[in-house]
Amino acid sequence: MELLSPDVTLWTDGGGKVRQALRPVVGARTVASWFAAIGTVTYQGVEPGDMRAEPAEINGGPGMVFSGHGRVVATVTFDFDADGRITAVHNVANPDKLRAVAAGTARDLTP
Repeated sequence: MELLSPDVTLWTDGGGKVRQALRPVVGARTVASWFAAIGTVTYQGVEPGDMRAEPAEINGGPGMVFSGHGRVVATVTFDFDADGRITAVHNVANPDKLRAVAAGTARDLTP
């Protein structure tokens, strides 16, 4: 919760093909609750225990790539304020957009 700006906004993109939030999710508690909830259920046919999350550079910034059963199922990227708190989260699960990520080159972000 300390990493989230009080007015953080979660934007989701399922492209009408994957179930996502229909409207932006606003507020630190609401965004945290949304992620806590999806972390307990099967997501696009992948059980939580079978999901892999890896840090990645996406569109030039920090993010996470979530995969399972040999495919990318979602990406999450972040926008930050001057204090380093997350002001926006972008969750992309649209399979058409994820093809570019799945075909991309992985880069190690560890210093």
